[in-house]
Amino acid sequence: MPVATFALTATGRIAGRTDVGRARARNEDSLHVDPAGRFAIVCDGMGGHAGGDIASRKAVEVIAGLLEDAASAPPCDFGGVEGDGPDGGDTVRTLPEPDREEAAIRGALALARSAVRRANARIHALNRQRGFADGRGMGTTVVGWWLVPDSNRIVAFHAGDSRLYRLRGGEFRALTRDHSLYQLWLDNGGNGTAPHRNIILRALGTGEEVEPEAAAHALLPDDVLLLCSDGLNGMLPDTLIARILRQEPDPERACAALVDAANTAGGQDNITVAVARFSAT
Repeated sequence: MPVATFALTATGRIAGRTDVGRARARNEDSLHVDPAGRFAIVCDGMGGHAGGDIASRKAVEVIAGLLEDAASAPPCDFGGVEGDGPDGGDTVRTLPEPDREEAAIRGALALARSAVRRANARIHALNRQRGFADGRGMGTTVVGWWLVPDSNRIVAFHAGDSRLYRLRGGEFRALTRDHSLYQLWLDNGGNGTAPHRNIILRALGTGEEVEPEAAAHALLPDDVLLLCSDGLNGMLPDTLIARILRQEPDPERACAALVDAANTAGGQDNITVAVARFSAT
C-alpha cells in the first residue's frame, strides 16, 4: 500500500550531544545537528594521534556544507549529483523524471552518496600529504539522515558502525546495518570464534574510494530518530536505549539521559548522540 505523503519537520525538536566518556583522553567523535531540523550527522574518528578527531570534523564539515547548500536551494533547482573525481568535484544535473517526489528522493540519495565520497576524498588526501599509506592514518565512520524537502521521507546514509535508529510507537529498530567484521560474521551464521566488534570494513579516509550505503525511509508524525556512535550502543542494550527515548520525549533531555546512562555503564568510548522527533507541518 502506498505511504501517504505529507511534509514533516523537526524544527525545535532536535538536539545532539557529544561526550569524551570515562576512559578516553580525547574525543574523536564529531556531530552536526541542523538547527532547522533538516539533517543530522554523527562521525566517529579513528587514528588516535594520527588525527581521528580531525577526520571526523572534516567529514562533518564537508557533508554538512553540501547538505546545507542543497536544503537551501529552490526546489526547481534540486537534482542529482554525479561525476565524483579524485579531487571530490561534482557535476550537478536536474533529474528529468515527471514524478517530482520520486525525482527528489533519487536526487537526495545521489547527493548523500556524493557528499560522503567527497568527504572521503578530502580525508584521504590529508593522509597522503602526511605520508600515510592506504589503511593507515586517520579515518572516520559516518552516519546521518537528511529530510527530503517538502516530504515525509528521509535519506539515511552511513559507512562504518555508527548507527541510525527509529522509534515508532512500541517499535525500536536500527535503520542501518554495521559495516563491521562482527556483523559479517553474524550474517554468515556466527560459526566459530566471534571477531572483535571494532574491526570496521568501511570507513572514510582509509582508501581512495568508499562505497557509502544510502536508503530512503518514510516517517510518520511522532517518529523519533536517533543517531549514535558505538560509544552508546556498545555500552547500552537496545532495550534500555528505547526505554530512555520513550521516557524522555524532549530531544535535549533524551540526549543528556543517553550520555549519562552510557557513562554510568562504564563510558569506555566517546559517546555521541543526536535525537529528533518529527511532527506534521
